[in-house]
Amino acid sequence: MSSQRAILRALMAAALMLALLAGGTALAQEKPAAKPAEKTAAKPAATTTPWAIQVEPVSAEEGKLPPDFAMAIYEKLIQEIWKTNKFQQVFRSGDRRATDVPNLLILTTKLEKFERGSQTKRAVTTVAGATRISVRAQLATRDSQIKADKTVQGTVRLFGENIKATQNLAKNIATLISQSSF
Repeated sequence: MSSQRAILRALMAAALMLALLAGGTALAQEKPAAKPAEKTAAKPAATTTPWAIQVEPVSAEEGKLPPDFAMAIYEKLIQEIWKTNKFQQVFRSGDRRATDVPNLLILTTKLEKFERGSQTKRAVTTVAGATRISVRAQLATRDSQIKADKTVQGTVRLFGENIKATQNLAKNIATLISQSSF
């Protein structure tokens, strides 16, 4: 029985080594040349370097936007912008790596209006209790060339927690960015 265990261990070790060897070889290989050429052909001729974006936190007057909403908007914006697959890199505010990126767009958002609704009122009636967030979203280059500038809104009207309005707002801003040409 001990010889069977020894054989089983040796087989498992050999299988593990084989798997690691095969995985290492696959990782070391370069991507086929056809795929990057396809991506390059699909991009507009005017853009030689892919764009990156830096997302700045929402700016609001003191006390106008609760901190949990401000943080949720910021985090959800980063997630939604990643999902668009429009940018080579997505940077957070203050990321030092962004200083070396040649084609960098900067997204700033400024709170214009915030109405905290009531989840209870939404559950009781369909006409009251909506949470609304309205921000001015501006996408600009480092040298202040505006590429997109629009007021965007996020709401939760029927069901869900108030914070869900931040997800709706982030999706709407990501859609604006996706539809922008730069």
